[in-house]
Amino acid sequence: MANDIRPRLLELCERFLADRSLPEEAEDMVQETLFRLWQMRERLEHYASLEALAVAIAKNVCIDLLRRQQAPTDTLHDTDMADTRATDQALISQDTERQILWALSHLPATQRRMLTMKSEGMTLDEISTICKTTKQSTKTMISAARRSMAELLRKGGL
Repeated sequence: MANDIRPRLLELCERFLADRSLPEEAEDMVQETLFRLWQMRERLEHYASLEALAVAIAKNVCIDLLRRQQAPTDTLHDTDMADTRATDQALISQDTERQILWALSHLPATQRRMLTMKSEGMTLDEISTICKTTKQSTKTMISAARRSMAELLRKGGL
């Protein structure tokens, strides 16, 4: 799986970190993502799409890096507070990710696929071509998927 998804994760991390980091940092973020997936290896069968999970983890890893780069660490107290906030944010991010993946797994396959492609930055035209649907139909399906996910998340699904 790692060889199949690695180029996609690298491209995602490079786009996410564009103009803010060295090229090596994108590779580091991919390595961190793959490491986190490896740590979860015994629970991976619970996820509908490993690719969607990997993309979500990669995004969170990049966001964490960007936040660390922006966080002021002038004093020891500030550092302790930043660490606490980062830990709290990581826990919130993990819980949010778990809830989103749960809601995503409860969508019909076509809606899940289209929503995943859209969240990865694909255009409606690209998604329509891949799914062999009209652009309007694709737009409607993505909108319905978003509404369904919002409703599932609102109900507290987990």
